[in-house]
Amino acid sequence: MSDFKEGKCLCGQYIRARLRRAGVLNRKATQRLRTMLEPSSAVVYEVFPALNSMGEELERMHPRVYTNISRQLSRAPYGELVDGDTAPMLLNLVAKDLFRSNITWGKIISIFAVCGGFAIDCVRQGHYEYLQFLVDGIAEIIEDDLVPWLVDHGGWLGLQQHIRPHVGHFSFLGLLTLFVALSSGVYVVTNVAKHIGCHLYSLLF
Repeated sequence: MSDFKEGKCLCGQYIRARLRRAGVLNRKATQRLRTMLEPSSAVVYEVFPALNSMGEELERMHPRVYTNISRQLSRAPYGELVDGDTAPMLLNLVAKDLFRSNITWGKIISIFAVCGGFAIDCVRQGHYEYLQFLVDGIAEIIEDDLVPWLVDHGGWLGLQQHIRPHVGHFSFLGLLTLFVALSSGVYVVTNVAKHIGCHLYSLLF
């Protein structure tokens, strides 16, 4: 399975875990996710716990950044997602700004967390069909912005190796390094959200 397909699968798994944490993983959401998720590869099975754990920590540390995403980025009433293209388009704008200067694992985890926040908004607004658009949006970001970087950094397995390079458990140094990167990603996402919410969305819509 390629980095591209593994990334899509990781995104679907992350969305499911994020919906479960938010208490909104109902039958309709589960059915939607089941139809779009490909069988997991060994890489996805091995990497997802690290991705999910770091994403969950981001959500816990910065709940205002990674919840109510559509309200932060959209000027539509109550952050209503008016069509299936809105959330992926805004997600792509966040990614472009986030990865403009450099790419890090912290920033990649951050964009997954933003996607998870959008997924909650989709379900709460009753737009279960939009979940597929979110996964496709992450796939587009991976294809356009991340594939060369992933190849140079060991693929998705590089995330696990970054956290625990030579031992069988998460190393303190690996976690500390990643949390510094995560904090940088949070700062960028916060500023991008303000920028998009005040300017880009009003121009496009």
